[in-house]
Amino acid sequence: MENNNIMYNISRIIVDGRQAFFVLFIIAAIFCATQISKVEVEDDISQYLPEDTETRQGVDIMDNEFETHGTAKVLLANITYERALSVAKGLKNIDGLDRVQFYDAEDSDYDDDELNDYYRDSAALITITFDEEEKTDLSQKAIAEVRSFVQDYDNYVYTTVDLDESAELMKDIRFILGLVAIIIVGVLLFTSSTYAEVPIFILTFGMAAVLNKGTNYIFGTISYISNAVDAILQLALAIDYAIILFHRYMEERDNGLPPRDAMVTALAKAIVEISSSSLTTISGLIALVFMHFKIGQDLGLVLCKAIIFSMLTVFFFMPALIMMFRNAIEKSRHKNFVPSINHFGKLIYHTRFIIPVLFLGVIVIASNYSSRCPYIFDTYTARGPLKTPYIEAKDRIDETFETGNNVAIILPKGDYAKEAAIIADLKGRDYIDTILALANVEVGDEEEYILTDSLNPREFADVASIDAGLSKLLYTAYAQDKEIYGAFIDGIDEYRIPVIDLIDFIYDKKEQGAFNLSAKQSQDITDIHDDITTARKQLESEDYSRIIFVLNGPAEGEETYGRIAEIREMAQSYYKERIYVVGEPTSNFDLSSSFNMDNTLISVLTALFVGIILLFTFQSVSLPFILLITIQGSIWINFSIPYLQNKPLFFLCYLIVSSIQMGATIDYAIVITNRYVYLRKELGDKKSAIIRSLNEAFPTILTSGSILTASGFIVANFTSNATISQLGTALGRGTLTSILLVMLVLPQLLCIFDFILDRTFFRIGGSPSQNDGNAIKEQQTVVIVNGLINGRFNGYLIGEFRGTMRGDVDLRIRRGSARKQEGADGSISTGFEDNMNTGSEEDSAAFIDESDGHKDAMAGNMIDTHAGTPKDTPTDTEEMENTAEDIAAAASETATASPSSSLDRHTDA
Repeated sequence: MENNNIMYNISRIIVDGRQAFFVLFIIAAIFCATQISKVEVEDDISQYLPEDTETRQGVDIMDNEFETHGTAKVLLANITYERALSVAKGLKNIDGLDRVQFYDAEDSDYDDDELNDYYRDSAALITITFDEEEKTDLSQKAIAEVRSFVQDYDNYVYTTVDLDESAELMKDIRFILGLVAIIIVGVLLFTSSTYAEVPIFILTFGMAAVLNKGTNYIFGTISYISNAVDAILQLALAIDYAIILFHRYMEERDNGLPPRDAMVTALAKAIVEISSSSLTTISGLIALVFMHFKIGQDLGLVLCKAIIFSMLTVFFFMPALIMMFRNAIEKSRHKNFVPSINHFGKLIYHTRFIIPVLFLGVIVIASNYSSRCPYIFDTYTARGPLKTPYIEAKDRIDETFETGNNVAIILPKGDYAKEAAIIADLKGRDYIDTILALANVEVGDEEEYILTDSLNPREFADVASIDAGLSKLLYTAYAQDKEIYGAFIDGIDEYRIPVIDLIDFIYDKKEQGAFNLSAKQSQDITDIHDDITTARKQLESEDYSRIIFVLNGPAEGEETYGRIAEIREMAQSYYKERIYVVGEPTSNFDLSSSFNMDNTLISVLTALFVGIILLFTFQSVSLPFILLITIQGSIWINFSIPYLQNKPLFFLCYLIVSSIQMGATIDYAIVITNRYVYLRKELGDKKSAIIRSLNEAFPTILTSGSILTASGFIVANFTSNATISQLGTALGRGTLTSILLVMLVLPQLLCIFDFILDRTFFRIGGSPSQNDGNAIKEQQTVVIVNGLINGRFNGYLIGEFRGTMRGDVDLRIRRGSARKQEGADGSISTGFEDNMNTGSEEDSAAFIDESDGHKDAMAGNMIDTHAGTPKDTPTDTEEMENTAEDIAAAASETATASPSSSLDRHTDA
């Protein structure tokens, strides 16, 4: 039967135009597939720091002003010193390497070094500097030759030159997606009723995933974390939407509708249900967007888009698939293997005064422990079950030597004396090693001068090995060119010029042909100038100078942060302008500071957004608090475990997982709560309501919860990226904890606080068609009713009805509308028309009036739904017995047909 309901009409357009929508989706998928490779992936999470942090500002300056050449450390284990020295000398012949450092007693460059810094415990540490930046072709070719050169030794190469974390991670993710797909197929086969739904779900999800990944290019660049986990989380979070629609379709087919009509009706019901379902999930993800640390915005937007594409694919693409597979669906029906858990429900009821007390004690302790969770902020400090070659090399080097942390001080350009003073201070600190700066380059036969030192003509003649007269002429030419006439007043012999400036001047004049130098002198000046030019690209720009050094010790921690603060204060004391200290330690410090703000922000916003949605979903003041404390308790328990295990947790895991855990797993609590509220009013018995609620909700929670839990643990154990691994562990553990609390504690809390539920319901004004609370008293007339009613019709009635009632009418409309049928004569009729929106279970429960002198009846005591006979009504009439049976059947039909939550499927009410 056709219907004028707006959702029905929209659904009819979609189903009847399914071929056009199918073609459009295929075209969109092809386009998006071609765009996936164009999405830029950012591996450096420091790029997502707030703009006002020191690290972000310093990194931006370095990216714009300086070149940063690649470096590498090569550890050769189980090797003699002589053999290691031979390898080091061989590496020097590789094109693209600027410097290869390894202790050589015959080389004067190592006179101030000790062998123990390069070779100990039969292990040799070789440090390499490349000629160019990391990602150039020359550097890539050079690192490949380095790896080839040392491949016959027990070697560990620690470098970011050829490190591509996103590519390595995507290899893991492709394997993980395969495992997750197997798990999902297994779960669906166990909980579904037809084998044909599996390929439908796979094709639907595949389409949604391609559309989401292909449109990530609209963000320009996304983080490697978003790029890695979006497909898995999209699958785990949004598979419910496809399941809801499919099982709506199966219900309508079982009700006798032909495939096309069943699809239209199912889609009309599912659109509202799925849209409502997505709100709690999206609200948790939206909270991430408000993080100060912009990686939250990156991940939140990508995943919100994923949820939206999943919904659109289910609404517009999946109906075409279902209609294509309609014959296979009927032919491949099979038994549902989900067992009944009535005995578990009885146990929950009998322990309702025990477990909640334990739960209260546990969450008090867990909230305290979770606040002490040891967080880490350095991506390369985190560890998982597997290790990347990069982390394996780092750990092996740290066993014998120390990799240290590269740190840079960015200073205003121009005052070499101040730079030299800062360098001298750094050299005096025992935790500083390997300082590189223009004001640190030694020159002279005995390296008695620094490149930035100011020398007079005689001193420069000694350094450059030239005639003193020629040196004096060069100084005179410099003073004239720069119009520094004071040099002539004081005497050119005492005039001092920084070595680096004089070399630049001589080189420029030589190139112009102004100086007539010998071939050897010309070549020496060219060589020195080339070296200075290379150094300047790394250490000096038009506006800034840079000092690079190695900070020994861990990359994070109070001691490390204290040292950075001391260095910053020391360097800043020399300048009025702002200076910047930049490196992994400063990045970690800024991340820890940002986390303290984001932690509170995410917790408050997520709870607030979800709470508001729950408030209007249930139209109850008390229920949101009960649901939120259950899921928040699971979050506290989840993040107290790292504290108990004394295992540091990467900070992003908390921010991401806590929002997902609250936004997604709250649906499990909604399933139980919807059913309990409805069944409590229908049955009038808390025990029966708990048992039936758990039994009917179990397939729903089992399907969705097992998929999300399995996805998390599979990610944790099959990726070598430690940060993603820890995220998977926290997600799987958190989802499992939420399931346990929802199945164990939530029903008991609902039972204990049952006495306040009715008192805290409220009603939001309905549409003009509603006749809420209006009494209708008619005799021998015809009334059309659309809504929830209570009253008498040859006996007391309460529920939602289809069909026609004829007789004396004494009804009160609680939801919906009612009208008298025109031309009625000697009869009474009430009913629903087919395909009208009958409302939700919570509405049925929330708006029962207990104030009309029918309190016992309205509490559910009027009808014994198990026995099928009315209570407290005339028992000597067969008509009243038939009426009671009809009401019970109608209530059962409503329980099956009404959309109770985002996950309400797989349930035979």
